[in-house]
Amino acid sequence: MRKKSFFKSAILRFSKWSHKGYGVFESVRNVVNIGVLPLTYCLLAMPMATFAQTDSVTVSKNVDIEEVVVNARKKASTYSELTRVVRVVNRDELGQRKAISLGELLEQVAAIDVRQRGTHGVQADINLRGGTFDQVLVLLNGINVTDPQTGHHNLNIPVDLDAVERIEILQGPGAREYGPGAFAGAINIITKPDGDNHGNLSVFAAEHGLLKSNLSQNISKNNFKTFIAASYDKSNGYIENTDFKRLNFYSHSTYKLSKGEIYLFAGYQDKGFGANSFYTPKFPNQYEATKALLGSFGYDMQMGYFTLKAATYYRKHTDRFELFRENPASWYTGHNYHATDVYGVKLSGNRIYSWGKTDLGVELRREEILSNKLGSELVDSVKAWGEDAYYTKGDSRNSFIAFASQAAYLNEFAISAGGQFYHSNKYGNNWTWGVDLSYGLTNMLRPFASVNRSFRLPTFTDLYYQGPTNMGNPNLKAEFATTYEGGVKFNHKLVHSELSFYYREGNDIIDWVKAPSEMVWTTTNYTKLNTLGANVYLSVNTTNLNIFTNKISLSYSFANNEKPKGDLDSYYVLDNLKHNLSIAGYHAFPKGFYLNWTLRYQERYGEYLKYVDASTSIQTPYPNVWLLDLRAGYSFKNINVFVDASNALDQEYVDIANVTQPGSWVGIGINYNFNL
Repeated sequence: MRKKSFFKSAILRFSKWSHKGYGVFESVRNVVNIGVLPLTYCLLAMPMATFAQTDSVTVSKNVDIEEVVVNARKKASTYSELTRVVRVVNRDELGQRKAISLGELLEQVAAIDVRQRGTHGVQADINLRGGTFDQVLVLLNGINVTDPQTGHHNLNIPVDLDAVERIEILQGPGAREYGPGAFAGAINIITKPDGDNHGNLSVFAAEHGLLKSNLSQNISKNNFKTFIAASYDKSNGYIENTDFKRLNFYSHSTYKLSKGEIYLFAGYQDKGFGANSFYTPKFPNQYEATKALLGSFGYDMQMGYFTLKAATYYRKHTDRFELFRENPASWYTGHNYHATDVYGVKLSGNRIYSWGKTDLGVELRREEILSNKLGSELVDSVKAWGEDAYYTKGDSRNSFIAFASQAAYLNEFAISAGGQFYHSNKYGNNWTWGVDLSYGLTNMLRPFASVNRSFRLPTFTDLYYQGPTNMGNPNLKAEFATTYEGGVKFNHKLVHSELSFYYREGNDIIDWVKAPSEMVWTTTNYTKLNTLGANVYLSVNTTNLNIFTNKISLSYSFANNEKPKGDLDSYYVLDNLKHNLSIAGYHAFPKGFYLNWTLRYQERYGEYLKYVDASTSIQTPYPNVWLLDLRAGYSFKNINVFVDASNALDQEYVDIANVTQPGSWVGIGINYNFNL
């Protein structure tokens, strides 16, 4: 089959095809007959779309497929793996990794800078390509669930890894469709009922009183499918005041109609944890309690080559921060209470042609905050949800987003261009845009290039927070960046690799700064902050080599931030990971035994004030560190028993100033799959 037939025909025909990467069929959006596939399949071997929302195509994973017809019209594409750096982690890899929280998984699979204050996902920040934790957009099934108060809450999502179907990681700007926030990248977490009446029970117990338990059930009857999950985690803490408790409930249901599907997903999380030195080491006995409630209801309609998606969504998040968990100082006036509410409606559609695809969409979004610390003074105070306290301040902002993009596939060329108009009652009108291009140089080699404009709004914390050593700025503007990127992709049945280089020109970058002689950090818009970086990904499939190894993968990222010369110290933008390397191996042995491992190296820019005691601190560089995580297990029938070792080399290190990370932490777990 010649590659050009992909653009000229609505029917693709293959035979005797063998591969497990079925993502391509989810984006072709044509009827596919699978037969003999010659080596000229490379254009399709690089999947044309990721960042889908809630639909996918299921193909039986038999090794030799003689004749299969796949109706692949259901997955809406946003970003193309042909022209962008996108990493997709499917359910199989999720199960193989030694990770029991989303934060742990992300730093293993794509060399992402995940800075943890609390262990096992209690509190973690995502940083991509030298950006800050506020510059990464987090989505759940394509719905923006980032918190307008602060990016510290972006991973407060009531979804456990057992409930995740796949995770899609866009490294680079994505604002031209998703709007503000996708400044340096985006993470899309996908859940979906799989249609079988089966369940899963998992229990994990480890040192320091760690206990993690999860129960989930899939139910399928006729056109109705649902997935229900509940989990409870707790630990006594690895050092004083690092204990935590967390409760999650989550459900995702779908109902199939003649020309589409209705879906509803909803979740609730209740979490409390000792926050030892989280925000200041002067008072290490801090505590934080958060609650998150979210949900979305929508309808996806399919009419031939046209798809229409309509969705409404809501997210509520509350936070109680205690500077003194007990025995407060005489000057302490009380805890900080915050509540954010986010409402939205989103409508999008796309049209598939034999030569490309058109996307259009609009979104209305409202963000509100009530607090006793953040915002303008309220006329009447409001009772805090679930607390014996009142909110006395608040703020809100409204957004309207309209976007359009066009993709075209012309012989060996793939090009995508698009733009977005953003209007806010607080920040006026803004435009973002982007162009992506790639060329099939050979059957397996494809260079690509792109240029994209992105921006981010200040959080309510940036605008209003006031404390003994911090002062917000209500006059902040949005920050902007233009990112230039180029690279090459190589795709073979045994080896897949990507190499990309990027340069990001940032303007009006938001950061907390101070003069060396001052004690108070204030927020301001930096004039410029430029970032030069690179990403490398290599995956070698060794399943058929009979060496007890299924896969070896390597991820590496480099980022160098360049700020203009000046006299101000920076709190956030200059302490990113300079070198971040992750190497992973998956080994399958006879009779069901297996071993999976991940070795990481992290070298971070900058220094921090390391506190010896409450009044004495020493300027200290962030340590370079090698980290090894292991999982060894045995699978038989419906049971999987495993032993995990986190930080097996027992390294001493910090991700964030003065927050000591745990040493080696060993535990044992069991997963049991049952069928009702």
